[in-house]
Amino acid sequence: MCKGKAMKSKSIYLILITIVLLSVTQCSKSHNDTHAASSSTKAIVINDNTSVRIDPYIFSSRVASVNKGTIVTIIDISKEKQWVGGQMDYWYKVSLPNTIKGWIFGSSLALQINASDAAIERYVESLWKKEADTVRKEISGKWWSVNKSGDFTEHALELYPDGSYKSYRKGTKGIEGSYSLNFRTSEVVFLDGTSFGKNLYFIKRGNSYQ
Repeated sequence: MCKGKAMKSKSIYLILITIVLLSVTQCSKSHNDTHAASSSTKAIVINDNTSVRIDPYIFSSRVASVNKGTIVTIIDISKEKQWVGGQMDYWYKVSLPNTIKGWIFGSSLALQINASDAAIERYVESLWKKEADTVRKEISGKWWSVNKSGDFTEHALELYPDGSYKSYRKGTKGIEGSYSLNFRTSEVVFLDGTSFGKNLYFIKRGNSYQ
């Protein structure tokens, strides 16, 4: 009886060891798979002025800053998650469009695992669509152009939240039409021309656009 109990205990012990080894192997495999997939995985930056750092730590030096909508390539992932600004996530080493490499915290990225280029572009467009409503509201109003000396010229521009505009010189009827926003170039594109003959650029200062 004692021998039988000893053999039974030994069998249970061996089973437990096997289970533990399998669990470790699966965890290791899962982590390795994540790293393998990351080498070709794209991600989209979803926060403005996102910091790209030398090392995967919040106090590491910043090597670059990227804007919302930037598409990056994941080349590595930190071994452990960290807490940053009340959020827990991995750090991702990325390659920027200009080939600069560095680490971005996960909460600033939308991973596009196995996504097609078309799907990624659609996601970026959805980001811009939401942002466009905010921009149009904040840049709406009547604007007068100024020359290099800071003096007002005869050109005026009225921008409306619905995407329409009116451009004219003082004392003339002017041009009415629609405008679009190019977030890649931060450009206001006037689809029907302007009295001053060119497009304009918008910038973000803090949390508002100008």
